[in-house]
Formats: sequence, C-alpha cells, structure tokens
Amino acid sequence: MIEEMESEGKTVAEAVESALKQLGVPREQVEVQILQEASSGILGFGAKPARVKVTRKHWGTPTRQPERPSGRGGHGRHGSSSRGPSGRPPRQSRPEPRRESRPARPSPQSLPARGEQPAPSGTARPAAPPAPRADERPAVPVDPAKACAASEEVLKELLGLMLFPDAAVAAKWDPEQERVKTNVRTAEADRLIGPDGKVLESLQFLMTLMVSRRVGTPVAVQVDTNDYWQKKENDILSQVLKGVEIVRTTGKPFRMQPMEPPLRRLVHKSLANHADIMTSSEGDGPWRKVVLRPRK
Repeated sequence: MIEEMESEGKTVAEAVESALKQLGVPREQVEVQILQEASSGILGFGAKPARVKVTRKHWGTPTRQPERPSGRGGHGRHGSSSRGPSGRPPRQSRPEPRRESRPARPSPQSLPARGEQPAPSGTARPAAPPAPRADERPAVPVDPAKACAASEEVLKELLGLMLFPDAAVAAKWDPEQERVKTNVRTAEADRLIGPDGKVLESLQFLMTLMVSRRVGTPVAVQVDTNDYWQKKENDILSQVLKGVEIVRTTGKPFRMQPMEPPLRRLVHKSLANHADIMTSSEGDGPWRKVVLRPRK
C-alpha cells in the first residue's frame, strides 16, 4: 500500500486530485503538503506546475493513561482523600483583587495638531480622496528622443529573452497621444501577439514600466506588430465619433464598451480639447469603461 506520493498539475487542486486517484482514497483520508505553487511565468515563458505531497492519515486507538497512585495506602484517584501528600488540607486560592479598567491614553498620533480643533465625537473625518488611475493622471513632460532611444533598447532586450532573434525594432514619438510608438517586424508576429493579444498587451505593460524607470519619468509606450493596435485604435475612434453624435443629439451620457487602459487613454486624449464633450471613467478592473458626457 502506497503511504505517500508526490503529484503535479496545472493547479494545486488538479495535482491533489491526481494523487487521490492513484492512491484510491477520498480527500478526507489524506494530508496535503504544497511543495510548489503553480506559476504562469512572464509573458507565457517560464511556467511552473503545482507540486504537492499527499500522505495517508492513520487513526489509532489512544492508549489510556494509568491512574497515578496516591501518596499513602496505594489507593487510586477515587479512593484518595481531600488531603495532599503531606497530610495537610489543600490551600484554597485567594481570589485575585479586581482591577478597574482605566481609559487608554490617546497616542501622540491621535492628538490634534497645534492650531487644529478636535473633531466632535460621533463624527468621522472625511477619507482622503483616492489616487487617480493610470489613464486619468496628469501628463508629465517627457524627453521624446530619450524615451524613444530607451524604448528601442529595452524592447530589443525583451525580444531577445523571448527568443525573437530576427525581430527588427523601430520607435518614434507620437505627439498627439504623447507616447512612444514602437513597431516590431518579425516572421513570428502571431506568436508575439498571442491569444486575443494577451502576449503583446503584457509586453506593452512591461515596456511601459521598464522604460519609465530607465528614463526617470512616466512615459506611455505602445508595442505594435502587424498593425494589431492600429486596427483596434481605428475601431475605437470610429465608436467615439458615434458616441459624440449620440451625446449631442440626446444630451445624455454615452458609455463605451470596457477596454484596456491604453485604449481608454486614447479616448481621453482624443476628446481632451473637445468643445462640447467631456470624458470620465467608471467601473473597476476589466469592466472599466469610458463615459462621454455633455460639457457643462
């Protein structure tokens, strides 16, 4: 009978299920030790499976402790008297004096600063406003030449790690969107784009972080190949034109479909100086969208 074994799977649950089938026991009869969590790697590379160690449980009958004989006469627990080993009656513990709880002294951080009035009791201080999201932060001046040079350098490094030796990289500054537009020419464009553009989107996100750190200033970077992003942006801008007409006609807000942060930034930038329309974002995570409203 196998007492323990190690198993692998895409997830911890899958690895445990595989081990249970091989041992032929239900989940409640084993102990599971996670040896390695599953990892998807970076941009689909370096993925690791989950690995677990499964051990059978054993239930034994607990041994009964022998009764301790008393100090005199060898009587058991039930035959012992209320006296202790020395023959004296046991001392009764005195009740501890009751301590009255005192109110805690306020910490220095909770005291109002000099010149400030303490907040009245029962009222909470207003919370600090949330930090603006990446697609709503004010633009910071960027050196276009420095940003383009850093983008080419970083992109070549990443493509080399991703095993694209034949890739040719070019970068230029986009003054309208205030970003670096990079283009990759490779015979394996489909592999670079990935399913639903996820690999290209992840590479673009990583590029933005690395270039911003190398330049020392936040800078948006677009990574395109086979005009993947260009086609998407053209479709988004056509939707923006339709939304503008709807807002002008009805006077009501128009909500666009949820989209990635770079595409939301594109919409905000394209309508930033519009005379009649203003934009804002609402929603969280993958459901965050741009809303077009009449400018007051």
